[in-house]
Amino acid sequence: MNTVYLNGQFVPADKATISPDDRGFLFGDSVYEVARWYGGYFLDLPGHAARLRRSLKETRIEWDEAGSIEEILEELIHRNSLGGDCAIVYFQVTRGAARRSHAFPSPPVKPTVYGFARSLSIDTLACERGVNLWLTPDPRWNRCDIKTTALIANILPYQEAQEKGFAEVCFVRNGVVTEGAHSNIFFVREGTLYTHPESNDILSGITRKIVIALAAEHGIPLVTEAVAADMIPYMQEAFICNTTGEIVPVLKITDQVIGEGSPGPVTRKIYRLFRTWVQAAGPAR
Repeated sequence: MNTVYLNGQFVPADKATISPDDRGFLFGDSVYEVARWYGGYFLDLPGHAARLRRSLKETRIEWDEAGSIEEILEELIHRNSLGGDCAIVYFQVTRGAARRSHAFPSPPVKPTVYGFARSLSIDTLACERGVNLWLTPDPRWNRCDIKTTALIANILPYQEAQEKGFAEVCFVRNGVVTEGAHSNIFFVREGTLYTHPESNDILSGITRKIVIALAAEHGIPLVTEAVAADMIPYMQEAFICNTTGEIVPVLKITDQVIGEGSPGPVTRKIYRLFRTWVQAAGPAR
């Protein structure tokens, strides 16, 4: 039976209940994080924990036990016997349960804290062959840097992309590419990597940060500069990256073929470097 974490306790999943007045349920007034477990260790757990704490600070959700995030995530893996598996841990914190009002509860209430772990393999076929993206206007709010559970503006374009046969979206705001519905986007032109700079318009991805660090370490030129949508036809490579999918080449964006329509040399190099980095990050390091 699956074990989840709820408000300080590890309980069977089918025994976990929350109030219908919870603000995460009513408003999406909550933040979350997803960490990847590689059969013995997390990938950059401190980075995920720090990002969750930042999201809590930015949304003014107060959780006194935020210092225990790492321990809780580790315990979820082990209580669900996932130690040797490839898995993810999902973790969220809401502002808590209170009478419905747009204003914060006064006096403040305790947050609702929930987490679960489940087995999830990497889609290696997508990593090897690549995927297609659907170019669409970015309808999201102006604080995409906060990892909030209020994701309807991500979900609707993503669902439309899925129904059109695309694996992910490529959002455009003010004429430039921002990111995907649940991934960061990189482009390559003449051997140089381009990606949107950190701002309120994108989520600061953990895998994105690793890619940037690997590029610097191995002498791959990189510019943190937004790519104009009308420059997409001139890009020679593209890839998306996130915690659950790692690094996935992009072959086409809507009707525009990227480069030769196959994973390019810089993308393949970044993928190899990332895989080496993941393996080196394990306990044997």
